[in-house]
Amino acid sequence: MFIGVFSLIILFAVDWYGSGQFQIYTTVAFITGAVTSTFCGYIGMQIATFTNTRVAYTAQSSLEEAFKVAYKAGCVMGFSLTSLGLLILTLLIIIYKVIK
Repeated sequence: MFIGVFSLIILFAVDWYGSGQFQIYTTVAFITGAVTSTFCGYIGMQIATFTNTRVAYTAQSSLEEAFKVAYKAGCVMGFSLTSLGLLILTLLIIIYKVIK
């Protein structure tokens, strides 16, 4: 609902250089970013849930090893989600350059 309302606001409010031709590009970029953010949040929560189970199991024998597992999982999650966001952004820029 939030994405839909703000997409309409962006669609009708953005008017760069007075031509109005960039309104749809801005709206598509907003929707793409919102969907990517939602998808990354879902993936992040899945990774965090699986990692918490592994960390709790590992912590029964060694807190040091549990910290290492948690740290590695956090690094993997951070890098993978950042990479996914940058990949989507790069693809969107390439598509916009081809269209324009």
